[in-house]
Amino acid sequence: MLVPVMLLALACAADAGGARTVLDLGDGDRVVASTGSGEAVVLEVVRSPAMRARGMMFRDEVPRGTGMLFVLERADRHPFWMYQCRVALDIVWLDEHGTVVDVSPHTPPCPSLPCPNYAPQQPARLVIEVGAGEAARLGMTPGRRVLLVPERSREGGR
Repeated sequence: MLVPVMLLALACAADAGGARTVLDLGDGDRVVASTGSGEAVVLEVVRSPAMRARGMMFRDEVPRGTGMLFVLERADRHPFWMYQCRVALDIVWLDEHGTVVDVSPHTPPCPSLPCPNYAPQQPARLVIEVGAGEAARLGMTPGRRVLLVPERSREGGR
């Protein structure tokens, strides 16, 4: 019952107008992301350089419906790599309004150096990492807007 209510709330947020920016994410440690496809994913919010450097390293799995949201200081063509990641990931770059600017699907792990960098074609301010195949399942394609709502908002402010 919670998921349909959450998705309805996300749909209403999309219809409310106005462009949500990264500054509207609050300071919580989780957000709910949806493209309006009927599916949502809960993302850990990563803001510090130390947490960004660690990212998804050493994880044996990324459960369906979960991932990470990297909040970056400025829009740029931020490269990501897969050093010491143990599972393939989808890397999704978004602008400050949550519009997908690029996707690196099924990005393979890199257990040892050197590792390739993956960078978007356009500047991005946010980066989402989810398990391989999740971006397509969620409808995260270039030009599509991803709604980002602080997780506490769906719990009535708790």
